[in-house]
Amino acid sequence: MGTPPTNPAVSDSKLRRRMLRATGLAAAALLICGGTLFTLRATAWADYTSTSASLATRQAATADLAGATETAIVDARRLLADSAGKVLTEEPRVALRTAIENATVRIRPTTEALKVATDAAAHAPNDDLLSAGIALRQAAARLAALGFPAADTLTSVDQDLAEARQVVTDAVAAWSIEQERIIRDRYTNHVHAAGWYPELDACLGSVDLTASYGVATIAEHWSCGGRDFPEEPGTLITLTGLRAGTYRVEGIVAMLNQATATTTDLPRGFDLLYQTCQNGQSSSMSMTALTKLG
Repeated sequence: MGTPPTNPAVSDSKLRRRMLRATGLAAAALLICGGTLFTLRATAWADYTSTSASLATRQAATADLAGATETAIVDARRLLADSAGKVLTEEPRVALRTAIENATVRIRPTTEALKVATDAAAHAPNDDLLSAGIALRQAAARLAALGFPAADTLTSVDQDLAEARQVVTDAVAAWSIEQERIIRDRYTNHVHAAGWYPELDACLGSVDLTASYGVATIAEHWSCGGRDFPEEPGTLITLTGLRAGTYRVEGIVAMLNQATATTTDLPRGFDLLYQTCQNGQSSSMSMTALTKLG
Protein backbone atom coordinates (compact mmCIF):
# COMPACT_ATOMS: atom_id res chain seq x y z
CA MET A 1 0.00 0.00 0.00
CA GLY A 2 1.52 3.35 -0.93
CA THR A 3 2.14 6.44 1.30
CA PRO A 4 -1.00 8.46 1.78
CA PRO A 5 -0.89 11.91 0.31
CA THR A 6 0.15 14.80 2.62
CA ASN A 7 -2.48 17.23 3.76
CA PRO A 8 -1.12 20.74 3.01
CA ALA A 9 -3.36 22.32 5.61
CA VAL A 10 -1.93 20.12 8.37
CA SER A 11 1.69 20.87 7.34
CA ASP A 12 1.13 24.65 7.34
CA SER A 13 -0.41 24.44 10.79
CA LYS A 14 2.61 22.63 12.23
CA LEU A 15 4.98 25.14 10.64
CA ARG A 16 3.07 28.03 12.07
CA ARG A 17 3.17 26.47 15.53
CA ARG A 18 6.93 25.99 15.29
CA MET A 19 7.45 29.59 14.17
CA LEU A 20 5.26 30.97 16.95
CA ARG A 21 7.12 28.87 19.47
CA ALA A 22 10.50 30.14 18.22
CA THR A 23 9.28 33.73 18.19
CA GLY A 24 8.02 33.41 21.74
CA LEU A 25 11.29 31.97 22.91
CA ALA A 26 13.21 34.79 21.21
CA ALA A 27 10.94 37.41 22.75
CA ALA A 28 11.34 35.84 26.15
CA ALA A 29 15.10 35.77 25.75
CA LEU A 30 15.07 39.42 24.66
CA LEU A 31 12.99 40.38 27.66
CA ILE A 32 15.27 38.49 30.01
CA CYS A 33 18.44 39.98 28.49
CA GLY A 34 16.95 43.46 28.38
CA GLY A 35 15.91 43.22 32.01
CA THR A 36 19.37 42.04 32.98
CA LEU A 37 21.05 44.92 31.10
CA PHE A 38 18.69 47.42 32.70
CA THR A 39 19.43 46.02 36.15
CA LEU A 40 23.17 46.09 35.57
CA ARG A 41 23.05 49.66 34.29
CA ALA A 42 20.80 50.82 37.13
CA THR A 43 23.18 49.31 39.66
CA ALA A 44 26.15 50.94 37.94
CA TRP A 45 24.39 54.30 37.86
CA ALA A 46 23.55 54.08 41.56
CA ASP A 47 27.18 53.24 42.32
CA TYR A 48 28.40 56.15 40.18
CA THR A 49 26.05 58.72 41.74
CA SER A 50 26.93 57.52 45.25
CA THR A 51 30.65 57.72 44.52
CA SER A 52 30.23 61.14 42.93
CA ALA A 53 28.31 62.43 45.97
CA SER A 54 30.95 61.06 48.32
CA LEU A 55 33.68 62.78 46.32
CA ALA A 56 31.74 66.05 46.35
CA THR A 57 31.47 65.90 50.14
CA ARG A 58 35.17 65.19 50.57
CA GLN A 59 36.01 67.84 48.00
CA ALA A 60 33.93 70.50 49.79
CA ALA A 61 35.60 69.76 53.12
CA THR A 62 39.03 69.88 51.53
CA ALA A 63 38.20 73.13 49.72
CA ASP A 64 37.32 74.69 53.08
CA LEU A 65 40.70 73.65 54.50
CA ALA A 66 42.55 74.92 51.44
CA GLY A 67 40.60 78.18 51.49
CA ALA A 68 41.55 78.78 55.12
CA THR A 69 45.21 78.15 54.31
CA GLU A 70 45.11 80.45 51.28
CA THR A 71 43.59 83.19 53.44
CA ALA A 72 46.31 82.65 56.04
CA ILE A 73 48.97 82.98 53.34
CA VAL A 74 47.43 86.23 52.06
CA ASP A 75 47.27 87.64 55.60
CA ALA A 76 50.87 86.61 56.25
CA ARG A 77 52.06 88.28 53.05
CA ARG A 78 50.23 91.47 53.99
CA LEU A 79 51.83 91.47 57.44
CA LEU A 80 55.25 90.84 55.91
CA ALA A 81 54.83 93.87 53.65
CA ASP A 82 53.38 96.10 56.37
CA SER A 83 56.12 95.23 58.87
CA ALA A 84 58.98 96.32 56.60
CA GLY A 85 61.13 98.79 58.50
CA LYS A 86 59.06 98.35 61.65
CA VAL A 87 61.03 95.69 63.53
CA LEU A 88 64.17 96.01 65.60
CA THR A 89 65.76 92.98 63.89
CA GLU A 90 64.87 91.18 60.67
CA GLU A 91 64.86 87.64 62.09
CA PRO A 92 61.08 87.53 62.71
CA ARG A 93 60.33 88.73 59.17
CA VAL A 94 62.81 86.24 57.68
CA ALA A 95 61.08 83.43 59.59
CA LEU A 96 57.67 84.62 58.38
CA ARG A 97 58.88 84.78 54.77
CA THR A 98 60.16 81.20 55.10
CA ALA A 99 56.83 80.06 56.57
CA ILE A 100 54.98 81.67 53.66
CA GLU A 101 57.22 79.94 51.12
CA ASN A 102 56.75 76.57 52.85
CA ALA A 103 52.99 77.03 53.03
CA THR A 104 52.82 77.90 49.34
CA VAL A 105 54.66 74.68 48.48
CA ARG A 106 52.66 72.50 50.86
CA ILE A 107 49.23 73.69 49.71
CA ARG A 108 49.99 73.09 46.03
CA PRO A 109 49.27 69.29 45.98
CA THR A 110 45.86 69.90 47.55
CA THR A 111 44.87 72.67 45.14
CA GLU A 112 45.97 70.51 42.22
CA ALA A 113 43.99 67.53 43.56
CA LEU A 114 40.91 69.74 43.92
CA LYS A 115 41.25 70.81 40.30
CA VAL A 116 41.54 67.20 39.14
CA ALA A 117 38.44 66.28 41.13
CA THR A 118 36.49 69.21 39.72
CA ASP A 119 37.42 68.28 36.16
CA ALA A 120 36.55 64.61 36.72
CA ALA A 121 33.16 65.39 38.24
CA ALA A 122 32.32 67.78 35.42
CA HIS A 123 32.62 65.09 32.74
CA ALA A 124 29.89 62.46 33.18
CA PRO A 125 30.54 59.10 31.47
CA ASN A 126 29.02 58.47 28.03
CA ASP A 127 26.87 55.43 28.75
CA ASP A 128 23.71 54.62 26.69
CA LEU A 129 20.57 52.97 27.99
CA LEU A 130 21.30 49.61 26.34
CA SER A 131 24.72 49.24 27.91
CA ALA A 132 25.52 47.16 30.94
CA GLY A 133 26.88 50.22 32.79
CA ILE A 134 30.51 49.47 32.01
CA ALA A 135 31.40 53.14 31.45
CA LEU A 136 29.60 54.10 34.65
CA ARG A 137 31.53 51.52 36.66
CA GLN A 138 34.81 52.69 35.18
CA ALA A 139 33.97 56.33 35.96
CA ALA A 140 32.94 55.41 39.52
CA ALA A 141 36.25 53.61 40.00
CA ARG A 142 38.15 56.68 38.81
CA LEU A 143 36.22 58.96 41.16
CA ALA A 144 36.72 56.59 44.08
CA ALA A 145 40.46 56.62 43.44
CA LEU A 146 40.65 60.39 43.78
CA GLY A 147 41.77 61.68 47.15
CA PHE A 148 43.27 64.62 49.01
CA PRO A 149 45.98 63.09 51.21
CA ALA A 150 47.97 66.32 51.53
CA ALA A 151 44.94 68.11 52.99
CA ASP A 152 45.63 66.46 56.34
CA THR A 153 48.78 68.60 56.67
CA LEU A 154 47.07 71.94 56.06
CA THR A 155 46.13 72.39 59.72
CA SER A 156 49.80 72.27 60.69
CA VAL A 157 50.57 74.69 57.85
CA ASP A 158 48.05 77.14 59.30
CA GLN A 159 49.59 76.73 62.75
CA ASP A 160 53.09 77.40 61.43
CA LEU A 161 51.88 80.55 59.70
CA ALA A 162 49.98 81.71 62.78
CA GLU A 163 53.04 81.26 64.99
CA ALA A 164 55.31 83.12 62.55
CA ARG A 165 52.75 85.92 62.19
CA GLN A 166 52.47 86.28 65.95
CA VAL A 167 56.24 86.61 66.30
CA VAL A 168 56.26 89.40 63.71
CA THR A 169 53.25 91.07 65.33
CA ASP A 170 55.09 91.02 68.67
CA ALA A 171 58.23 92.36 66.99
CA VAL A 172 56.28 95.26 65.46
CA ALA A 173 54.77 96.02 68.87
CA ALA A 174 58.25 96.05 70.43
CA TRP A 175 59.47 98.38 67.67
CA SER A 176 56.51 100.71 68.27
CA ILE A 177 57.28 100.86 71.99
CA GLU A 178 60.89 101.69 71.20
CA GLN A 179 59.84 104.42 68.78
CA GLU A 180 57.62 105.93 71.44
CA ARG A 181 60.55 105.90 73.86
CA ILE A 182 62.80 107.53 71.28
CA ILE A 183 60.24 110.23 70.63
CA ARG A 184 59.83 110.82 74.37
CA ASP A 185 63.59 111.08 74.78
CA ARG A 186 64.15 113.01 71.56
CA TYR A 187 65.33 116.59 71.70
CA THR A 188 62.37 118.94 71.38
CA ASN A 189 62.48 122.62 70.53
CA HIS A 190 59.47 124.89 70.75
CA VAL A 191 59.11 127.65 68.14
CA HIS A 192 57.03 129.96 70.26
CA ALA A 193 56.64 132.98 67.97
CA ALA A 194 57.62 134.77 64.80
CA GLY A 195 59.45 138.04 65.29
CA TRP A 196 62.85 139.55 66.09
CA TYR A 197 64.91 140.57 69.12
CA PRO A 198 62.07 141.10 71.60
CA GLU A 199 60.85 137.55 71.00
CA LEU A 200 64.42 136.17 71.08
CA ASP A 201 65.18 137.96 74.35
CA ALA A 202 62.04 136.49 75.92
CA CYS A 203 63.85 133.13 76.06
CA LEU A 204 60.64 131.18 75.58
CA GLY A 205 62.03 129.03 72.78
CA SER A 206 63.05 129.54 69.18
CA VAL A 207 61.76 132.43 67.09
CA ASP A 208 60.79 132.26 63.42
CA LEU A 209 62.87 134.86 61.52
CA THR A 210 61.64 133.88 58.05
CA ALA A 211 59.85 137.17 57.43
CA SER A 212 63.05 139.13 58.09
CA TYR A 213 65.48 136.81 56.29
CA GLY A 214 63.46 135.65 53.30
CA VAL A 215 64.78 132.16 54.05
CA ALA A 216 63.03 129.67 56.36
CA THR A 217 64.97 130.18 59.59
CA ILE A 218 64.42 129.84 63.31
CA ALA A 219 66.84 131.24 65.89
CA GLU A 220 67.60 131.12 69.58
CA HIS A 221 70.13 132.77 71.88
CA TRP A 222 72.95 130.47 72.97
CA SER A 223 72.13 131.01 76.63
CA CYS A 224 68.40 130.44 76.09
CA GLY A 225 68.78 127.00 74.54
CA GLY A 226 71.11 127.28 71.57
CA ARG A 227 73.84 125.41 73.44
CA ASP A 228 71.56 122.35 73.63
CA PHE A 229 70.52 122.22 69.99
CA PRO A 230 71.86 119.03 68.29
CA GLU A 231 74.47 119.52 65.57
CA GLU A 232 75.30 115.90 64.72
CA PRO A 233 74.12 115.01 61.18
CA GLY A 234 71.40 112.39 61.16
CA THR A 235 70.00 113.32 64.56
CA LEU A 236 66.20 113.37 64.65
CA ILE A 237 64.53 116.20 66.55
CA THR A 238 61.00 117.38 67.20
CA LEU A 239 59.84 120.94 66.72
CA THR A 240 56.62 122.14 68.27
CA GLY A 241 54.75 125.37 67.78
CA LEU A 242 54.98 127.28 64.51
CA ARG A 243 57.24 124.78 62.72
CA ALA A 244 55.87 121.61 64.29
CA GLY A 245 57.16 118.35 62.87
CA THR A 246 59.96 115.81 62.87
CA TYR A 247 63.26 116.97 61.39
CA ARG A 248 66.62 115.44 60.60
CA VAL A 249 69.70 117.48 61.45
CA GLU A 250 72.04 117.87 58.47
CA GLY A 251 74.78 119.55 60.48
CA ILE A 252 76.22 123.08 60.53
CA VAL A 253 76.27 124.28 56.93
CA ALA A 254 77.56 127.82 57.50
CA MET A 255 79.34 129.87 60.16
CA LEU A 256 78.67 133.60 59.71
CA ASN A 257 79.86 136.80 61.34
CA GLN A 258 76.90 138.91 62.32
CA ALA A 259 78.91 142.08 61.79
CA THR A 260 79.67 141.40 58.13
CA ALA A 261 77.17 138.82 56.87
CA THR A 262 73.94 139.69 55.10
CA THR A 263 70.90 137.65 54.20
CA THR A 264 72.53 136.85 50.87
CA ASP A 265 75.08 134.78 52.80
CA LEU A 266 72.42 132.53 54.26
CA PRO A 267 72.52 128.92 52.99
CA ARG A 268 69.67 127.95 50.73
CA GLY A 269 68.08 124.72 49.53
CA PHE A 270 67.11 123.38 52.96
CA ASP A 271 63.71 122.95 54.57
CA LEU A 272 64.72 125.01 57.58
CA LEU A 273 67.76 126.66 59.20
CA TYR A 274 68.49 126.95 62.92
CA GLN A 275 70.61 129.91 63.97
CA THR A 276 72.47 130.47 67.23
CA CYS A 277 75.63 132.29 68.24
CA GLN A 278 78.24 129.77 69.32
CA ASN A 279 79.27 130.41 72.92
CA GLY A 280 77.23 133.60 72.72
CA GLN A 281 79.65 135.16 70.20
CA SER A 282 78.00 137.00 67.30
CA SER A 283 81.16 136.51 65.26
CA SER A 284 80.47 132.76 65.10
CA MET A 285 76.82 132.55 64.17
CA SER A 286 76.14 128.92 63.21
CA MET A 287 73.48 127.90 60.70
CA THR A 288 72.33 124.31 61.15
CA ALA A 289 70.32 122.80 58.29
CA LEU A 290 67.20 120.75 58.96
CA THR A 291 65.22 118.42 56.70
CA LYS A 292 61.56 117.93 57.54
CA LEU A 293 60.49 114.29 57.72
CA GLY A 294 56.94 114.65 58.83
